Amino acid sequence: MNPRLVTSSALVVTLLVVCASLLAHHGNAAYDEQHPITITGNVTEFVWSNPHCQIYLDVKDQKGNVVSWSVESQSPGILRRNSWTRDSVKSGDHIAVTLVPAKSGAPVGFSGEKTGKIVFDDGHVLKMDLR
Repeated sequence: MNPRLVTSSALVVTLLVVCASLLAHHGNAAYDEQHPITITGNVTEFVWSNPHCQIYLDVKDQKGNVVSWSVESQSPGILRRNSWTRDSVKSGDHIAVTLVPAKSGAPVGFSGEKTGKIVFDDGHVLKMDLR
């Protein structure tokens, strides 16, 4: 087999694998970025992982019913640059999260660099700026 053909084929396959993951990233088109909201509730889980950390919390709606929210935040690297650690948010924490909600009305949102922040009951704030 031609060594040049093997090398070229390996290069093409490598590029396709690397580029495919770049194309998989998504925008925020599903979220209503014009109307940020703040929700308050109890954290049920905090997932520290790439590509985005997730915060799950139970929030009481206007009728007093508990609604489970899923909040997508920044990557661990961005959060770390904002002084976060994997233990910054824990199950049971009572927090207020500023986010942009899903346009569909589903209890999901994105808390990011423009409006994203978390305020704890004791007043300390965690931000998500792109630093």
